[in-house]
Amino acid sequence: MDDHSRKNFTKSSIWNIGSTILIAVGLVMGFVFITIYTNPHSRFNPFPPSSSPTYIFVPTITSSPRSLPDIWTPNPDIDEETGLYVPYDYDIAPGMEIGPRTIITNTPVMAFSSPEEATGQNEITEVPSPTPFPHPKSATGLEATFIPSNLMEPAPEEEPGNRILSITAPIGVFNNVWQNLQAIPSFSWSTEHPIDEISHYLLYFGPKQNGQLKTRTTKAHYNDSAVDSGIYYFRVAAIAKDGKTIGVPSYFLFKYDDLNPTKPANFSSSSPGDTDIPYFTWTGSMDAHSGMIGGLAGYSIYQGTEKKCGKPVAFTSDTHWTPVTPVEKGTTMYFCIRAMDAIGNESEWVGPIRFTHENN
Repeated sequence: MDDHSRKNFTKSSIWNIGSTILIAVGLVMGFVFITIYTNPHSRFNPFPPSSSPTYIFVPTITSSPRSLPDIWTPNPDIDEETGLYVPYDYDIAPGMEIGPRTIITNTPVMAFSSPEEATGQNEITEVPSPTPFPHPKSATGLEATFIPSNLMEPAPEEEPGNRILSITAPIGVFNNVWQNLQAIPSFSWSTEHPIDEISHYLLYFGPKQNGQLKTRTTKAHYNDSAVDSGIYYFRVAAIAKDGKTIGVPSYFLFKYDDLNPTKPANFSSSSPGDTDIPYFTWTGSMDAHSGMIGGLAGYSIYQGTEKKCGKPVAFTSDTHWTPVTPVEKGTTMYFCIRAMDAIGNESEWVGPIRFTHENN
């Protein structure tokens, strides 16, 4: 090998060794970075994050009562001569029977056997006083209070808490609210109860408030045909695999109204032509659901110079009205009226009637 070839071989060897070292360093650094990324607390990390504090949860065996029971604790009597407290004689409250759940508590009072003892060092003495919990046979007529034998035992759930199904309806349809948007009842429901414990659902839809749950379905939705104006009840219950009802049925009150109120009658004004503020009266309209929330709301009134019924300018719930804008002298104006219920159903216009403020 000549000198020129030997020099080229030496240069190539140096470059190969350097490349190998760089590749090895890159692999090592990559390994370190990946280790730190996946485990910030790794020993390769020169700046490990601080450890989070350990939170200690200390359970309590004291259950919070939903409401305090009615109790009666007498105050100790005071001796009129000595002015000292007299220990209460161990009797129960007047008219209160001692039941199986009667609990006697001690009321701390200063008890002395003589006036001389009151001047010395005395300790507070706990004197028993009756504090019975009311029970069904109580002579005071108080209702029974649930007192669990185990303080960790929950109190019985009220009925609304046992409704496991939450019912929803289409947009614009709300429970127990009149509407005229949706005549076709459509409901769906959801639950947080385990689905695998539910076999099917029983439901009822119709005008009876306590209609029997007869319709069976395994789906979580229900559609019915279009209904007439009125009140309808939807009730649904979840049935377990053993055939028992889970909780209590959920309900939805479907109120639909597409009936217009009757037209106002006898719409007129007896005001003379020399006044600029005429007085109008009429006979009230009737609505299919008058007397209910969602019944008759009032009357829309039109006032204008054109002999037609146009855009209303006023609204009133009374059966009389005077215009806010006076009628100028020598001007003729026309007035119309129509009834409207609370959800927007309107009667036909009545009018127009003419009123002229005479130019005298």
